[in-house]
Amino acid sequence: MEHEQPTDGGYDPNKSEMTLALQGHAFLSGLSAAQLTTLATISQSVHFREQQLILAAQQPSVYFYLLQAGSVSIELNKGHFAVRILYLGPGDAFGWSAMLENQNTLFDVRARESCTALRLDNERLSAALLEDPVLAAELLRRTLRLAAGRMLATETRLAEFCGVRVRKTQPEKACIHLLNKLTEVCLNGELGYRTAAQHVHSSTLRILLTDRALRRGQFAEELRAQVEDFGGIPRDAGTVAASLHRGWIALKSAILGGDVRAIVGACETGEDAARASYIAALNSGDMADKTRTMVQAQLQAIEQSREWLREIGQELISSVQFPRSH
Repeated sequence: MEHEQPTDGGYDPNKSEMTLALQGHAFLSGLSAAQLTTLATISQSVHFREQQLILAAQQPSVYFYLLQAGSVSIELNKGHFAVRILYLGPGDAFGWSAMLENQNTLFDVRARESCTALRLDNERLSAALLEDPVLAAELLRRTLRLAAGRMLATETRLAEFCGVRVRKTQPEKACIHLLNKLTEVCLNGELGYRTAAQHVHSSTLRILLTDRALRRGQFAEELRAQVEDFGGIPRDAGTVAASLHRGWIALKSAILGGDVRAIVGACETGEDAARASYIAALNSGDMADKTRTMVQAQLQAIEQSREWLREIGQELISSVQFPRSH
């Protein structure tokens, strides 16, 4: 049996909340409301501890997972050696072999940190897909793309393990460049949020801004891991210019003015610039399929932050409590 032991038991009673959660996941982007509602009835939210084994290779494949937060590693363990194939972050999926009959799991999947996922039961999913051929065809297309990316990552890792340097294709080089640019955007965003947090008097707002900084740092880690998977050199804090991203320039003058509303507004301007960078990267045609779901998930989080900052600005004008962080 699979080794995961989720902390949440039973299927989630609130189908509307589960539908919203599924709607927000990059792997299911574009599905109809009716299709998402169908999947919501067979989905469960689960949580995994750091280093917890979620899937064990050569065990019956029972569940398909949609990662929401945290990260996992896909590993090939052969007793006398182990190879980390790939890191997965929010917006990605794993356990695709659960959609095949009598198919064992091919790799170990382990939580790199505390993480949450939406878990779809294999038997109930199969029954739902039999009733909806259109949904079945769409999930098959997405799953095939997922499996192809995994196999390519496996070939690359095994070649490196055998001492064979895999030559990067031109599209991979272009994707590495895009991912490094987004890493810089995230690192600058992290710096911007930390700077803003240091210059607000409200302890509540300071905590919320610091939380955004931590999330942006996590995004940078996920992007760097993808660059490594392509065999590139990831961007780190030491290679990023000391000045803030162009979208955060207004933050400097806002801090000098000491106006908390101006500081929050400058953060929103920074998120506008980050959003534009992400959309440009996704629309460039150079983004690899295996990285697209992760980047889309990060973009969605940035858009949520923009809305959250707007709410804070309105609340500051009204001088009432800050809105709850999303």
